[in-house]
Amino acid sequence: MNHCRKLLMSTLLSAAAALSSTLHAEDITLQQGQFSIAVDPQYGGRITELRLADTDLLALEDRHANNFGSTFWLSPQALWNWPPVAEHDSAPYQVKQSGDNFLHMESAAGAGTRVAKTIVLEGEGHTRLDYRIIAEQPFHEIAAWEITRVANRGLAFAPVNGETVKTVRGQMDFELDNSEVLWLPMSGGGTLTEGKVIANGSEGWLAYAVDGLLYLKIYPHVSTDNLATGEGDIELYLSGEKPYLELEVQSAAQALAAGDALDWSVNWLLLPIPAEVKVTPGSSALLTFTRQQVNRLRTPNLN
Repeated sequence: MNHCRKLLMSTLLSAAAALSSTLHAEDITLQQGQFSIAVDPQYGGRITELRLADTDLLALEDRHANNFGSTFWLSPQALWNWPPVAEHDSAPYQVKQSGDNFLHMESAAGAGTRVAKTIVLEGEGHTRLDYRIIAEQPFHEIAAWEITRVANRGLAFAPVNGETVKTVRGQMDFELDNSEVLWLPMSGGGTLTEGKVIANGSEGWLAYAVDGLLYLKIYPHVSTDNLATGEGDIELYLSGEKPYLELEVQSAAQALAAGDALDWSVNWLLLPIPAEVKVTPGSSALLTFTRQQVNRLRTPNLN
C-alpha cells in the first residue's frame, strides 16, 4: 500500500511539474532593448517577469502558492471576500491580439464581470497596462485593482493624504514625514510579520526602490470621495509567511450597469537610480528624481 501511495504521489508530482513547465513555456515575452516583460496568459494573464538587463524585479526566492507576479482583482474586496476570483486572477485568459510590443487578453466571466488586459511596451523601461472591467450585472460600486508582488528588501514610498493612512491588518513599520510622504523601508532577512497599510495617494503614483532600480506605478489620481469602500488607492501588504511585498494601486470607484465597462490605465517605469541619489526614507534627492520621471511621462515634451 505504501509503495502504491508513493507511486501515486510521484506520478502526481511529475504531472504537476510537467504542467508547470508547459505553462511557463507558453509565457509571451515583450522586449525592447534590455527591457522585457513576460506574461502567462494561461495563468490569469499574469505578468511573471519584469526585467531590466539581468535584474527581474518580480523574482522571488520562493513562489508562495498563488502569490507571485502581477495580477488583477475587483475592488472593493467585499465583492468577493477571499480567495480572489479565479477567472480574473489565475484561470486562463484568451489572447485576442498580439504583436511585437503589445498583448491583448480577456478573461472568462467571474463574479459578474469579465476582465480585459492590454499590455503595451511604450519604450525601454516603460510599459502601459490598460484594464477593462466589463459588467455582466449591475454594480452600485466597483473599482479596478492592480497587485504586484516584489521581494521585501527595498524601499516603498508615495506622497499621500496623511489623514487617510491606516494600518488595517497586523503591523507596518512605515514612516510618514512632515511633507506627507509615506515611506516603508525593508532590509529583508528579518522576522516576517504580516501587515497592511492603505492610503489615498496625493499625486497618483507609488514607487519602489530596490537593487539600484526605481519601479514606478503611475495612475490617474483618485479623490478621497471616490475611493472604494474600505480601500485605498495605494495599499501595501507584507506577507507574514514569505518574504514578499504587494505594491497595490486602485482606480476610482463607480457604478456600472450591466453591459457597461470601466477603463483604467497604469504606467510602469523601471529605470536605474543615479549613483548620487541616496535611497533612504526622507531622501529629498530620491523624491526629486522620482517626480522628474512622473512629470516626464505625464508631460512628454518636458526637457
